[in-house]
Amino acid sequence: MPTTRDLGARKPATSRAVWPTLSPILIALGLNLAGPAAAQSQGETQPRAARAKVPSPPVQPIQIWDARIEGGDLRMSGSVGKSGVTVILDDDISVLSDRRGRFEFRLPYRPATCVAMVKAGENEREAVVANCAPEGPAGKAGEQGPAGPQGSAGLQGPPGAAGPKGDPGAKGEQGLKGETGPKGEAGLAGPPGAPGPKGEQGLKGEPGAKGERGPKGDPGSKGETAATVSAPFRVVRARACSDSGCTLSCDAGEVLASATCQTGGAATLDGDTKASCAAGSSGMVGICARP
Repeated sequence: MPTTRDLGARKPATSRAVWPTLSPILIALGLNLAGPAAAQSQGETQPRAARAKVPSPPVQPIQIWDARIEGGDLRMSGSVGKSGVTVILDDDISVLSDRRGRFEFRLPYRPATCVAMVKAGENEREAVVANCAPEGPAGKAGEQGPAGPQGSAGLQGPPGAAGPKGDPGAKGEQGLKGETGPKGEAGLAGPPGAPGPKGEQGLKGEPGAKGERGPKGDPGSKGETAATVSAPFRVVRARACSDSGCTLSCDAGEVLASATCQTGGAATLDGDTKASCAAGSSGMVGICARP
């Protein structure tokens, strides 16, 4: 009995001695169990952070919301992100974006390939049009129809402006000789021209045929005896002329009153006492006078 009481009295002492030994073991076991849970929780948190950092796709400068053929019209709408921007369709049709940057086309138009080109500033993009069929190949030309009735003549348009003067053309070939025109009226007589220069002396002409002898004249009445007085006139002659012509001259104190070429034209005076005839004259006659 005493032994049993002693054992019962020692039980509390034994439990207090075992607890300090088990406490480190329990703490280590709890840490080992908590480690995988913490790692799993951290692994679930990291993908969420990674997903938050993925960048969003860039926004197109020109957004097309709708592009289709409906009711015989092309209907296209979209946005350029800015107000007052000119949006051009196929380099031909243009509209302005509204205050929210939106634009809309609605018109009877169909792109030939059903792909429209949209431009806004330096940006451009293509848009496929729904409910659209591209143009087919050209068909064969049809037969020519009958000629229609002639229309009424239109009003004459205003004359056009005169064009610039053209360059002179090449010289044409000489045409055929025309018919002789009617004779024109005689013009007014012009003033007499200045005397021409003296011509060269012509060749000496052949002597003419000897004339027939004339009938004998009646004898004249007897004249009175004249006083011995020298005559105031004297006849001089040149019977024949050389190739250079004929020349007559009067003596000192005399003057040549006249001179005549028998053939070849008028005599040419050379001062008051001398005269000459051109070549070809058969002779010349002159009269010398005393003043």
